[in-house]
Amino acid sequence: MSSNRILRNVDILRRIFKHSDSSQNYDNVLVSKVWSNQALSILWRTLDSLLPLLRLLGPMTLASGEGRPYYKYDRLINSEDWVVFQRYAWRVRRIEIGYMRPPNFSDSVFMDIIIASRTLSGVELLPNLQSLSSEDTLFIQKWIPLFINKSLSALDLRVSGPVDMHLLTRTLSHLHHLCPKLQNLSLSTEFELDDAPQFDAALSSLLSLKELDLSSPLLSLSTINTLAHLPYLETFTISDMDGEESTLPAMPLSDAFPSLGTFASDAAGFRSIASFLEAYEPRKLHTLYVYSASTESRATYQSLVAAIASACPDIKDLHLLSKLVADIEPIADPLLSTISYHLTALTSLKLNSPPPLKLDVGCMKALLTALPSLHTLKLLEKIGPPTLPLSALSELAPLCPVMRFLALYLDTKHVSASAPPNAIFPCLEVLNVQSSPLESSARDVATFLGSVLPLTCVVQHSHYIDGPERLKWRPVVDFLPLIFELRAAKQAFNPIAPSEK
Repeated sequence: MSSNRILRNVDILRRIFKHSDSSQNYDNVLVSKVWSNQALSILWRTLDSLLPLLRLLGPMTLASGEGRPYYKYDRLINSEDWVVFQRYAWRVRRIEIGYMRPPNFSDSVFMDIIIASRTLSGVELLPNLQSLSSEDTLFIQKWIPLFINKSLSALDLRVSGPVDMHLLTRTLSHLHHLCPKLQNLSLSTEFELDDAPQFDAALSSLLSLKELDLSSPLLSLSTINTLAHLPYLETFTISDMDGEESTLPAMPLSDAFPSLGTFASDAAGFRSIASFLEAYEPRKLHTLYVYSASTESRATYQSLVAAIASACPDIKDLHLLSKLVADIEPIADPLLSTISYHLTALTSLKLNSPPPLKLDVGCMKALLTALPSLHTLKLLEKIGPPTLPLSALSELAPLCPVMRFLALYLDTKHVSASAPPNAIFPCLEVLNVQSSPLESSARDVATFLGSVLPLTCVVQHSHYIDGPERLKWRPVVDFLPLIFELRAAKQAFNPIAPSEK
């Protein structure tokens, strides 16, 4: 009896069906009325095409015409079709029309829906739809308002190819009353707007917006200033569609971005991002991700870090990535000193392809001492020989009380036989040695790492999949588990051995 009650509990069934695949849920539909209801809700919860949905309103035929084949209804939609449609439509929560080219529909399909729905005043097509994303430009321009409702909280529109930007902007101007709960908006296009003031007005009316992703052609100075006054905007992402770097316009503005916590950009260089931060000073910013496709120098790295330190000194997660570096000489660099002196709240620091940092034990100790809360550190150098010896890990371990992920470019020429007692990273889960050359025997390197890493730590080598250095490191990775087993066995017989977390 108890098992029967469990199998009729809708909360338990819903959790089970969420972890079942589609074929299993098709079978679950046939078990009982309770099972059928819950399994159907899972099957219809997320759709990757409009076709199954529109077919509920009547039989469709694939016709040929100019361009791609398109679907159209074989007959007019009637009231019985609406009954069938509504039986499933309320279950739809998410529609994701992805990267594959979606099926094309005749304009008559949507016109038939509009005409037939006039008899159902006040009834929304998909009353519980919460998330809608599409890359079908024609559908976005003409018919997307049909699927927008008061429950929608996330809208992702990716427009490619020729597009009527005026028509798109006009559609956006209705968002504030069509979906007043909208919190997440993503708009991507390679074309500039025809009517920036109307676009700005549309954005300014989205007072509930928390997350926004815009492609760089949509950003003018007036648009950015409009966004700066949105009261609840927490995440702002600038994406690049054409692969060309753009300049991010900015002007000093007080009380800007009052709630902004995360800012990400892969469309502007370091100088442009620095100017943006200096102009708007988003004091609540805690996460910054910047990818620059242009060549960056030591000076631009330093200017960006200085701007971060001035505008948002309480930042916790910092990720700077540049495609190319202008300076390749490994000289003493003030970059890490600036970071350790000013950005003491950091918990995650990732520098991908910076100018050669000339890492040594002294500068690493200073950095880790100043940033005791770091749980992620990636200093991904790619130019020149490594300057930080592998043996330095035994000196750094006591300074990393919460470090979980560590990525360093290491010199393995001279390896200590083992680390001193208590020189073990207490929480480290992954050590990434990047493309570090293996210049000592694999056994010696593995033996040393086995003495400084916790028993569950994984060593990674992020070089080419079948590159020669990766092949050299493979014996180290394979030998470590044996060393860990021997160490664990030794500690079991020696209760005085240092404990590990």
